[in-house]
Amino acid sequence: MNIEETQQFDPDYVRKNKFWKFWFIMSLITIGLILVVYRLLSIQVIDSEKYKEIAKKQHESKITLSSQRGKIFDRYGRLVASNLESISIAVDPTRLKNPLRLAELIQESLEIPKERILKKIRSAKGSFVWLARGIFPEKTSKIADLGDKGVILIKEPRRIYHYGLVCSQVVGFTDIDNNGLSGIELKHDSILKGRSGYMVMNRDGLGRLRPAADLPVFPAVDGYSLKLTIDIEFQRIVEYELMKGVESADAEAGTVIAIEPSTGEILAMATYPTYDPHLSSGEKKQGNMRMRAITDTYEPGSTFKIITAAAAMEEKLVKEEDKFNGYGGSMQFKNFVIRDVHGIGVVTFREAMEHSSNIIMSNVASMIPDYTFYKYLRDFGFGIRSGIDFPGEVPGKLPKPEDYNAASKRYMGFGYGLSVSPLQITNAYSTIANNGILMKPYLVKSMFDLEGKEVYSRKPEQVRRVISDSTAKRLNDMLKGVVNKGTGKSVRVDNLQVCGKTGTAQQIVNGVYSKSNYTASFAGFFPAENPKVAMIVVLDKPRSSIYGGAVAGPIFKNIALRWASVSDEIKSGNLLEYASIDTTIEKSDNYIVPNFIGKNRAEALKISALTGLNLIFNHENDGVVIEQSPEPMTHIEKKNPINIFLTSNERKKKSTTDYEKINLVGVPLRKAIAYLNAYSIKSKVIGRGIVIKQRWEIDGNKSRLCILECN
Repeated sequence: MNIEETQQFDPDYVRKNKFWKFWFIMSLITIGLILVVYRLLSIQVIDSEKYKEIAKKQHESKITLSSQRGKIFDRYGRLVASNLESISIAVDPTRLKNPLRLAELIQESLEIPKERILKKIRSAKGSFVWLARGIFPEKTSKIADLGDKGVILIKEPRRIYHYGLVCSQVVGFTDIDNNGLSGIELKHDSILKGRSGYMVMNRDGLGRLRPAADLPVFPAVDGYSLKLTIDIEFQRIVEYELMKGVESADAEAGTVIAIEPSTGEILAMATYPTYDPHLSSGEKKQGNMRMRAITDTYEPGSTFKIITAAAAMEEKLVKEEDKFNGYGGSMQFKNFVIRDVHGIGVVTFREAMEHSSNIIMSNVASMIPDYTFYKYLRDFGFGIRSGIDFPGEVPGKLPKPEDYNAASKRYMGFGYGLSVSPLQITNAYSTIANNGILMKPYLVKSMFDLEGKEVYSRKPEQVRRVISDSTAKRLNDMLKGVVNKGTGKSVRVDNLQVCGKTGTAQQIVNGVYSKSNYTASFAGFFPAENPKVAMIVVLDKPRSSIYGGAVAGPIFKNIALRWASVSDEIKSGNLLEYASIDTTIEKSDNYIVPNFIGKNRAEALKISALTGLNLIFNHENDGVVIEQSPEPMTHIEKKNPINIFLTSNERKKKSTTDYEKINLVGVPLRKAIAYLNAYSIKSKVIGRGIVIKQRWEIDGNKSRLCILECN
């Protein structure tokens, strides 16, 4: 027997060999007990608060209490933006009993495809998913009656804009959670939004929420309300006339901004095309949302000449009657040639301004020392932000004296070689109208708390004196001459003296000045004796005419005429006479019926929003306006409706006797073509712009052909 076999029968060996296993097992048990005790201590003592909080969350739920967003008013207290109670629909997929029936009801009530609703429910990863937000309460009654415990209906405030498209780019809009996304809504979001609160509720065994008296409630704090400097009725006039002007000029876009010279308050500010703030973010066109008056820059052209004149006259380098040579419209300077549209010879400085001579203004600019010229341009506000309380302001570009070359100052003298915003030009003209004092422009006039108590009031702020009172008055007189005898004759109004200057500037395309893309503008103020409004009209790429006096001037004139007819401040100066209806001034209770012919339903509704007129359509579908009653250019009281007849889905051809009733003279070409297409009438176009003449012919297929001559 060997040693190993002997050890197997040795009792001491066997006892020792098995005893270490016993202690090993006992050690494991002891360690396990220690871990259990430590874990119990951790839960019950060390981390007790943590686990109490977890338990509380299982039996309690925090419910957010939404704050009411502050209201927005115009300068006279007219409500522009407020809130309406809405219902948002959500579900708990884990408790939803009948998702198909819910989807069918939502499709029936809200016209949301049931497949989209079912996809949201099935793809939900948690116990909460939104199905629809901001729904008017009357549309959710059937969903509430469903009685499904998995359906969650939550009351939420919904932002309402009472004037629709009017002032939409100024006021801006909010998202579904009432966060400001653009305009005043974005700039003053923290003030308007307030602070959300919450309340804690118990959750019973079935998951139902129940209030309890001992659970905390932190009420929401509603936002402050704002009163703007905008006059909403003036804004309506501006937007309507701008829309008409852009379409008439066949321009890509247009901008107007109007300032009260003595205070810097923005009275109206608009860009066309515009947008409806009630549309969803996906439906809004991004380009239509920006306020070009503040966010865009351009080379101003001849509207800048008055700034050159201001610097030269303030420095006593020129007088109105000093003589200058216009060289017949062409002047060679080193390697450059400066030209005038209409050549002139030797004229006074006043006449040079009236005829808008590039040559003479370039020579005047060259007389001003570099740093002096730069100082005046900066003092007028060019090359720097004004600090207006609106998002997206750009400073423009103003070359510094050390960067001037041989031609820089000469070209800046008539508005080239620098970039400005429409706001900057308007504020410069406002400075001249305000006797040489530059005011800081602003949009928010005051703020109010929940009880309607004023908590903040903005006071007009003088930035600096730019030119003397006497120089400002002399410039005022020169700008009168531009309107009465010069390039601004299209703005001349009987019994209302307008001061202003036309502007026509080539745009840079691919690094060179284009021969087809221009910016046309008119800047000025009225009435001359006691200016109440400084304003600019800017058109981007007009096609019917490139000249500011031809396309921007009439828009300025129409706005001034219509505003003067309803403004007590302007009328109080006995500047206007209203004896004749032929003045085309529209009274506050009387309106000239617009021409809706050729426009589609959406465009007609846009005009309705901008004018306040009530339209009655012959059906609810889309289509093109083929007839209206009363007819265009007739007078109507605003309370009376206008009947609009749209094409149906099935287009019909006009009978032979109906052709003589078609009158498209004065209608923009694209609208005229849309009208003819609606009736399947063939057309032939001569020129572009506005239809000035039409005639009928029979083509080779013996069909009627409408010949449209445009200008």
